[in-house]
This record gives sequence, C-alpha cells and structure tokens, in this order.
Amino acid sequence: FYSTLTADYQRKRDLMLDILGRHGFTAYVPGGAYYVMADVKRFGFSSDSEFAQYLVKEIGVATVPGSSFYIDPAAAPQSVRFCFSKLDDTLYEADKRLARLSVISG
Repeated sequence: FYSTLTADYQRKRDLMLDILGRHGFTAYVPGGAYYVMADVKRFGFSSDSEFAQYLVKEIGVATVPGSSFYIDPAAAPQSVRFCFSKLDDTLYEADKRLARLSVISG
C-alpha cells in the first residue's frame, strides 16, 4: 500500500512540476508533503495574495499565498502553494486553466 501511495504522489508531484514549469512558474521540488511552492514575481502582481486572488477569480485555480505562513507577510518572498494530492483529472484541468494565464501574462 505505502509503496503504491508513494509512487502515486511522486508521479503527481512530477506532473504538477511539469505543469507549473510550462506555464512560467519557478517551482521548487518539495522535500515532503503534497504541496509545491512556486515563485510568482514574474507575473507582476503587487503581492502573492493579490496573485492568488487573481488565480481563483480569473483563472479558476486555487492556491495559498506563501506570505500567509510568515509572521510578517511583507518579509515573505512572492510565492504560492499548489496542492497536488488531487485526482489526475483535476490536475489536467488546472493545466488547461493555467494555459490561459500564460497567454494573459505574455
């Protein structure tokens, strides 16, 4: 069971990293858990919170602003957290939606 679970999460992690890379994100390989942190400075928003709100409202992809994990959010790098412990169909749908972001951000 655990070997299969580990392999499935590694596959989903790699899929998420591929999706994010193709859509202009600098993503960091996680050391554990089922989240990927991605730098969002290049998209030109004033904060990661503003970018996260844009993603959910305009693109239809929910993330968590990285600054929400800091005591002083202003000191945080502009990043968002993506969760990849989803159904494959959900990840493929996120890929399609994030493709619109690539066009918008140019």
